[in-house]
Amino acid sequence: MRMIFRGQISNELLIIIGFMLLFLIPLLFYAHGRSNAASEDIAAQKAEAAAQRLASLADSVGYLGGAAAIVDEIEMPPNLRGITVNGQDIVITVDSSSGQRQIVKTCAFNLTESGLGRIRKAGTYFINVSALPPGEAAQVKLELS
Repeated sequence: MRMIFRGQISNELLIIIGFMLLFLIPLLFYAHGRSNAASEDIAAQKAEAAAQRLASLADSVGYLGGAAAIVDEIEMPPNLRGITVNGQDIVITVDSSSGQRQIVKTCAFNLTESGLGRIRKAGTYFINVSALPPGEAAQVKLELS
């Protein structure tokens, strides 16, 4: 009689552990998926902050004109694909689970860039923002220091 009783307790314990795992495993998958989404959102926010910072610096230097220049430290996000400058737009492209995501900020002046194409990974970079002489088409230059 004692052996049957011990076997019954073991079976009940296994069933309880099975039910706990049945509820715990989907919860772990959900938490893992949310953490990936959160890290992508943080990367997009960092990219937006970097683009906004570059655009505001370009506007400041452009309005000052002459020989105005600023060197600033910009933090680039993880999953960075690249930075491009088109006319008055600064475009930062990052990878996400749904494909590539572009963050675009516009400034008041025409832009030109030098060396920004070499920025391909996360990190901190020094970027020189300088005003160009009024006779040139592009009035503000962004240059990787």
